[in-house]
Amino acid sequence: MDASHMHHSNPRRLHGFTLIESILSIALIAILVGIALPGIELQWLRTRRQDAHHALAQLHLRQLQWRGLHTQYASSLSELSWPNSLSTAGHYTLKVNNASAQGFELEARAVGLQARDTPCAVMSLRLLAEGVVQRTSQPENSDTGRCWPW
Repeated sequence: MDASHMHHSNPRRLHGFTLIESILSIALIAILVGIALPGIELQWLRTRRQDAHHALAQLHLRQLQWRGLHTQYASSLSELSWPNSLSTAGHYTLKVNNASAQGFELEARAVGLQARDTPCAVMSLRLLAEGVVQRTSQPENSDTGRCWPW
């Protein structure tokens, strides 16, 4: 056998992917990502709601402490020693509404990417005059149970 036949029987055969195989692989990956992405985003939005829940629960406790020392509930976040108008992770702006001697309303409004969470864009925690705590969400037609796990 001479040296020219010893190396490879088919010198044109290369190992690897063809251009068509590469394009099909990329297209398949793009389709799978396109299918999965909306579900992943929805899960992130649901997870970030905990930021509002935590902030509203903390402010509720601070309101109860404030009321123990004053004749009415606090009418601002600064009275409750909340550093600014944002929730801890910054996904919601916070606000105190309708504070009186009988009750108050705490509001968390989604900002930034969290504003895409349209069923739960605004969540509120109200302490009514009877001592009843009411959880609400806006828009008005949204399912409060979807926005509040408790």
